[in-house]
Amino acid sequence: MTYLKIALPIFFSKPVVLRAFKVAIIVGIILAFINHGGLILSGNITAECWIKMIASSFVPYTVSSATATMNIMEQKTL
Repeated sequence: MTYLKIALPIFFSKPVVLRAFKVAIIVGIILAFINHGGLILSGNITAECWIKMIASSFVPYTVSSATATMNIMEQKTL
């Protein structure tokens, strides 16, 4: 069995997705304020800023999902 055949069902499993979504919301909000705090506070958010804020949330989502997947796979091999 290839690595991806094992990893992908874990990566997209409900527990991993739910945890990664929570992480993405929390870290995404923090990143949005770091990167666009002045615009957020002034109320001058453009469509481009919204797209960037949403896109930057994919990074913590992906990191959380990948880390959880690797951890679960490692626990199964022990």
